[in-house]
Amino acid sequence: MARKTHVQDIDELERNPIGLPSFTAKQVSGLLDTLVSSLSTQYHQYLKHHWVVEGPEHRDLHVFFEEAYGETQKHLDTIAERMTTLGAVPTASMRAQAGKSLLEAESEGVFPIREMLKRDLENEQALISFIGEAIGKAAELKDYGSETLLKQVLLEREERAHEIDHYLGHDSLYRRLTEEAS
Repeated sequence: MARKTHVQDIDELERNPIGLPSFTAKQVSGLLDTLVSSLSTQYHQYLKHHWVVEGPEHRDLHVFFEEAYGETQKHLDTIAERMTTLGAVPTASMRAQAGKSLLEAESEGVFPIREMLKRDLENEQALISFIGEAIGKAAELKDYGSETLLKQVLLEREERAHEIDHYLGHDSLYRRLTEEAS
């Protein structure tokens, strides 16, 4: 008796337990898979920035990046779990995720913190835009569960972008002190 090595291939869709039409489940899960891959890219960016951040605001930024990668990992997991509810298999290998991600991973090495934060903000803005489109498509296809989940994720990504924008503000305590000393 031959053993089957795969229970389900990445491009196969099982019947979903929530009764969504397979066309809807396939369309929405494709969008969610792009989001899973993109969130994975952003997760690794935040993790790297957490490891390498230096400077006078190191402690605050170190904590910020830890919260950011934690929240991003939570979103990634939640979206991937929704895909399995829809009967799909999320892309899981880093190589395949890189090919599906909306975001390009930052080059290896350490960059000035403002550059890293600007890149994080640009990534969040791309994620926010894509999530908004996915919400519209899920609503159009009457997948209200995915729509609701994506709205929740959207609000949290928007809040993260707003926090990054504060760090990129034109003024900081450190900058003000160095200017006053001049």
